Amino acid sequence: GKIAGVFFTRGCPWKCRYCQNPSLSESDLKSSLSRNDIEEFLRSRKEFLDGIVISGGEPTIHSSLCDLLAWVRDYGYSTAIHTNGGFPEMLRCILKKRLVDYIAMDIKAPPAAYDRVTQVHNTGIAVSRSIKIILSSNIDYEFRTTYHPDILSEKELIDTMRAISCAGAKRYFLQRFRTKGVMDQELVQGGDVVTIPQAAINEAQMLFEEFEVR
Repeated sequence: GKIAGVFFTRGCPWKCRYCQNPSLSESDLKSSLSRNDIEEFLRSRKEFLDGIVISGGEPTIHSSLCDLLAWVRDYGYSTAIHTNGGFPEMLRCILKKRLVDYIAMDIKAPPAAYDRVTQVHNTGIAVSRSIKIILSSNIDYEFRTTYHPDILSEKELIDTMRAISCAGAKRYFLQRFRTKGVMDQELVQGGDVVTIPQAAINEAQMLFEEFEVR
């Protein structure tokens, strides 16, 4: 409901095949904005933007994230972050200090399949902790899953939704796979025509108070 600018942070240890920002996975400082660049952006857009979203990459890997959010809020902006939930202690810090007005977290898979999707060991445990932290924070949120049949089976997608519903989530979105930016050529060759299974849509409509397909 707000007009927002987006800052993309670099660095993410996960290797999800459908990632649309794989170029941001490495922490290449050569193309980073300076503090002055960011300050100029914040000053010059105050009359046009309501909020700033911090996305990535994975913003919560950065120890300076709390300071960045506080700095942005000092300019009068609302703030939000997009996260994979892999670093729950940073999330806890952000939410405890009330540094965001909205948080969007990707749910990649059901617990048993998490490491297969992220291609990193033991990611599901951190994600489970992050879900609990978000739901207990009273901060506005959304959970969402990007679907591709080569990544998740229909059963795994439904199991994903049931798991997040059992945790207490009320707002959830299913996102159609998009090829833009994706490096995995096997997925890209299939194009953007990915149909969300109707059985999953029907299940989500029963499980969540607020649900959409994007």
